[in-house]
Amino acid sequence: MDAAIVRFVRLALEVITDRLIVILALLTSFGLGCWTMWGMGWERVATLAIYVIFCYLTVRTKERSNGKLSERTE
Repeated sequence: MDAAIVRFVRLALEVITDRLIVILALLTSFGLGCWTMWGMGWERVATLAIYVIFCYLTVRTKERSNGKLSERTE
């Protein structure tokens, strides 16, 4: 019984952390996008582009390490 509960809690935490990474990446990218539009400038646009690329790579790496990316492409 205890092993099943521990396994269930571990699975729940993995799901929450995966989704939390994606949600935080989306929210911070949105916030930085709003900041970019507030005071338009090439420095802000470049900052937004670099940040969004790194967020995308972080989420993609996390999904690839969990094996979810290979399931979607097949």
